[in-house]
Amino acid sequence: MSVQYRNVLFPTDLSAGADAAWPHATLLAEKLQATLHAVCVVEKPAELTSQVSWPALKEALRDVRLQAERQLEAKTRERPESIRLKQVVLEAASPSRALLEYVERSKIDLVVMASAGRSGASRLLLGSVTDRMVRLSPVPVLVVRAPGAET
Repeated sequence: MSVQYRNVLFPTDLSAGADAAWPHATLLAEKLQATLHAVCVVEKPAELTSQVSWPALKEALRDVRLQAERQLEAKTRERPESIRLKQVVLEAASPSRALLEYVERSKIDLVVMASAGRSGASRLLLGSVTDRMVRLSPVPVLVVRAPGAET
C-alpha cells in the first residue's frame, strides 16, 4: 500500500501559537511536492449565519474577512518558492466543522496544525478546534505544540 500526500492543510487562527505549525507544514509540502492549503476560519456567531439584516454588522464581518485575508497573506509569505499554495478564508459558526468540510471538499491528505495545549476547565469551556480535528478528521493530523503551551 502506497501512501501519497498531495494536499496538506495548514489551519490557522492567525495567532502566534498557530504559527508554530507553519515550518512543519511548509517542510512537508515541499518534501512531498504537495499543494499546501493555508486556511483561516472567520467565526460568525451562530445566530447570524442564517440571516443578517443589519448593514453595519454585515460591513463589520466583511472587514474582519478582509483583515484575515491580508494577515493570512502576510503570515504565509515566507515559504520555499517551489510550494504550490492555496490561501483560503472561510466564514462559519463552527471552525472545526468548516475545516472538516474543507478536508473532504479539497481532498486533503494530511492536516498540520498547532495546539495551544489547553487542559482542564479552559479546554472544556472554550473547546478545542485541534482536539476536534484529531478526533473527527478522516485523514492524519500532525499536531505541533505551540511555544508556551500548557503541558
